[in-house]
Amino acid sequence: MKNTLVKWYLILLLCLICGVEAGAEATQSLPLLSKSESGTLQSTHEKGLAFTQKASAQYDLGRISTSVRERADHFRRAEEFAQQAIKVEPQSDEGYKWLAISLGAQAEDVNVRTQIQLSRRVKEAIEKALSLDPNDDISLLVLSRWHYKIASLQPWTRAFVKLVYGGLPQASLEQAAELQLRAIAKKDRIAHRYSLAKIYYQMGRRDAALEQLRRAIALPVTFPEEADDIEKARRKLGRWK
Repeated sequence: MKNTLVKWYLILLLCLICGVEAGAEATQSLPLLSKSESGTLQSTHEKGLAFTQKASAQYDLGRISTSVRERADHFRRAEEFAQQAIKVEPQSDEGYKWLAISLGAQAEDVNVRTQIQLSRRVKEAIEKALSLDPNDDISLLVLSRWHYKIASLQPWTRAFVKLVYGGLPQASLEQAAELQLRAIAKKDRIAHRYSLAKIYYQMGRRDAALEQLRRAIALPVTFPEEADDIEKARRKLGRWK
């Protein structure tokens, strides 16, 4: 019953946002929600959304911070807000997505042991997000980046990690590319094209990589991090020719 109520609540909300009136037949088939049920659903969603917005804000602050300590603090706060979002709304993919993003960001400034631990948590969180919403292009991007980073490790690094820490989960450039193409099919973004270019270049597909860079710089910025991506794409386009 709970899943049915959530389903129809979201349908009604989408109709209101799009300015579409539900037809008479559809309206008659909807279960009636009491004021308390409707209020609870809306309250839960709004709380979850508020926490993911706070996680996003902390991530952006960490991304532009020039202090390692401040950057780490912002990313940890982002993780905490993402965990709160999951607690409030465990059936939403957004909390898990932002948990993966915040954990991945923390991995840049920690030791190898912690990086490995965070890497495993990132994969677990983003796969959970995709199990809840397989069509979220940003979640596909995050998992693609995970595969790219792990698959791009030097053989000696991989051997060291296996010897000392028991190895890493399986990853491949082919899987990274497949995920990125799925993300592009959902929404064409600078971040997706730029990431795909790096994957193709690592695979030795130079011409394909250059084509993706050209496509990336022709697209509009859709979130702050893409402003950096487009500049990196321009520089790589010059170096890789």
